[in-house]
Amino acid sequence: MIITGNTSTKEFKLPPAGLHLARLYRIVDLGTQKVEWQGAIKMQRKLMFSFELHGEDNEGQPLTTHDGKPLMISKRYTMSLGEQSTLRKDLESWRGKKFTPEELQGFDLNVLLGKFAMCNVTHNDREGKTYANLSGLSQVPAALKKLPEPAGVNELFILSLDEFDQAKFDSLSDGLKDIIKKSAEWRGTNGEEEANKALADIADDIPF
Repeated sequence: MIITGNTSTKEFKLPPAGLHLARLYRIVDLGTQKVEWQGAIKMQRKLMFSFELHGEDNEGQPLTTHDGKPLMISKRYTMSLGEQSTLRKDLESWRGKKFTPEELQGFDLNVLLGKFAMCNVTHNDREGKTYANLSGLSQVPAALKKLPEPAGVNELFILSLDEFDQAKFDSLSDGLKDIIKKSAEWRGTNGEEEANKALADIADDIPF
């Protein structure tokens, strides 16, 4: 057995701050989770969007990892299209228009997969570490829309706990699986009926 003094780990490449072209490739239903905010505890249905970034940073370097894969960034949302919800705010900014009353009765998240958006990435420092956050979504500028779309790299993926797929669940990271296992749905209970309503299939052409 050989042991060395080298205990270094592979450096994690952080997505740079700024506005980047990105493709939504994964939506994961995290289930109904216990959330504490300002001393109050609520049960909220959560989901996570994951985007792969395309293009270059301000120094002309490709937005890729050390092994050539696209950098990615994720954001968690409460599964709600309520007037004050962050999900509704980001989707309306991405669409470039507000939801109609009919759309607010139900929106099919599947129509979002594979679509391109502009992701506003910001950085914040906490406990000596720098983290990248997805602060908002917006439309792809008209000038970029005239160019051919970059080829998607990651396979499109959606996991719903209402129509559970064991193989998809098994493909997730251990961290995501642990989060889902804390949900009311995983435990076979109904934590929040309103957040568990079926999402209707509604088509939209700007841009989804």
